[in-house]
Amino acid sequence: MLLAVYATDNKKQQQNQEIWEQDLSDTFKIEGSDQGIQKVNLKCGANSMNVMLETEKPFTGVMYTRGSFYKQTAPCFMKPNDNQGTRTLEMNFQLDQCQTLKDGELYSNIVVIQNDPELITPGDSAFSLECDFRQPRSLDVEASMQTRDRVATKSKITLTSPDPAAPMDNLHNSVFSNSDTVEYIPKFSKPNETIRLGTVEEVTIDLPLVHERDEL
Repeated sequence: MLLAVYATDNKKQQQNQEIWEQDLSDTFKIEGSDQGIQKVNLKCGANSMNVMLETEKPFTGVMYTRGSFYKQTAPCFMKPNDNQGTRTLEMNFQLDQCQTLKDGELYSNIVVIQNDPELITPGDSAFSLECDFRQPRSLDVEASMQTRDRVATKSKITLTSPDPAAPMDNLHNSVFSNSDTVEYIPKFSKPNETIRLGTVEEVTIDLPLVHERDEL
């Protein structure tokens, strides 16, 4: 009888532990935030990505590509040199570095902007970066055979969750450019909106239809 009671108590404790862990996982879901960010600039070089972060107030956290936090070595991990922080932080890495993914001529990476040097917390940011070197079909074949540095034909920045456990389909604002440079500015972005940047002479904004979603 005592054995049965002990087994029952252990089962209840295990159930309570599972419920507690589930509640915590629901409570601590961290969404991507661009609060406090003035802009994020991506420049796609022939063989590199250059990321420039500008913040509203001095930034004392760290910026790194996903998967590079524990090594904490440049060029995949950057932090301010000044203990008081900085409002501008730059990262430059080659396309074969820092866990950059390659899909044909499309290169992508995720840069995490973490306010606390040690922990991911609510209010942190992450941006999915894309440099697309695929040439349009209309490009003259003879010109493409000439010896020259390749130039990205498209670039893209998408706000996403800084939490590596978050699903990748949980993306937010996107900014797209038909050039090798794109700039994400929070005040020009709205939820579920994709902004397409053309040349200096022409700027086109596409607003997709907003669909209502069921409450979770």
